[in-house]
Amino acid sequence: MIGGYQVQYKEKKMAQRLIHYLLGEIFSEEIELKNKKRFLLGSIMPDAYMNLKDRDKTHFANRTEETTYFDFNLFREKFDRQINEDSLYLGYYMHLVEDVFYRQFIHRDEFRITKSQKEISMLHNDYHILNSYIVSKFNCQNILQEKINLDSEKIMEIAEFRIEGFLKDFAGDFSDKTQGETVFITENMLDQFIEEYVPVMLEELRAVKKDKSILVAKDYKWKRGKK
Repeated sequence: MIGGYQVQYKEKKMAQRLIHYLLGEIFSEEIELKNKKRFLLGSIMPDAYMNLKDRDKTHFANRTEETTYFDFNLFREKFDRQINEDSLYLGYYMHLVEDVFYRQFIHRDEFRITKSQKEISMLHNDYHILNSYIVSKFNCQNILQEKINLDSEKIMEIAEFRIEGFLKDFAGDFSDKTQGETVFITENMLDQFIEEYVPVMLEELRAVKKDKSILVAKDYKWKRGKK
């Protein structure tokens, strides 16, 4: 999941927050949005949980003894009206969809799970290098620098979020100048993911904007403990 790097160690098959932001930017160029800033905020918001224990809540994770999946359909059911009226919720929905497809992409390419502390540090460095790559290649600019207060909004019913602190951390991603060679998550992998999956996600986004959906969350469940 896109979020703090501590979380990325736990969920090594989820994208980083700047990838979600980049996807939001790409979608905003193809789809008319009521409010681009709120859409982009929604695109990264699921990773802005206050406590690690709330990660499953913010990602609508449905866990059984055997399987797990991110129930983006449940999110849409719960916030159907808001998705139609407020770009924040539409962006949030797309984050959940993006995580599903990113995990599928990484899993397909047999991403090797990092185990040692040294490998975890290398993965951490990959994320920093990719931050610099994303900002440079895609000319990403942070438009979420104003103070945002969502305390009175319905989306806060999901869990406790740390919006202000998260956005401060997020701003640092844009000034990350880390250079070097990626090891686990490469620039080519990111480019390939965008090329292959953006059309599929755009199709779902267009459908949801018409109050429809072409994706079923349960179709993307995975076995617990699967590497």
